[in-house]
Amino acid sequence: MSAWTVTPSLRVATFSHTNKFGGDVLVETDLKTKLCIHGETSSTIRTWCQTEAKARKEGKEPPPRPSVCDCTHTHGLQNHTLTRPPTPPVCVYDVLAANEARELNVGEELPALKIGDEDIYLSVSGQIYCAHKTRLAPITKALRPYVFKSKGGACQCALHLPRRAAKVKLGRSDV
Repeated sequence: MSAWTVTPSLRVATFSHTNKFGGDVLVETDLKTKLCIHGETSSTIRTWCQTEAKARKEGKEPPPRPSVCDCTHTHGLQNHTLTRPPTPPVCVYDVLAANEARELNVGEELPALKIGDEDIYLSVSGQIYCAHKTRLAPITKALRPYVFKSKGGACQCALHLPRRAAKVKLGRSDV
């Protein structure tokens, strides 16, 4: 991976280096934060592993992870390896466009592009749409909302983004 991509955890990252097991380590757009191939940080993986170990020790079922990440080690994620990735992208939309994401015409100047594995699309303006071409509106007034529902009840679609601080804007016109 030499270009910027959107990880399964919806972070924008590119290849940084290889860990001691030969696995890829990614770097986020701040050019410092190292991520596993699923887009998770070392501290998040360690927290999950500790919680899972504690549950097993108590004879309980470990809680499910809120991610597709199944990593059990953090080798290479704490390294301060100097990397020279390409210039970070301006927005998530540009990363999706560069990776030729599936398109959906939602009536804007450019088509909305598919985000991840769900039928959710991001427009050039930073708006989020479902496969029914219905705009999904945030249910809170947070600076970077993470829960969306269909606007006007046109369909039953909803979206829960990972709760993360934004390092890259969603769309080109996103504020």
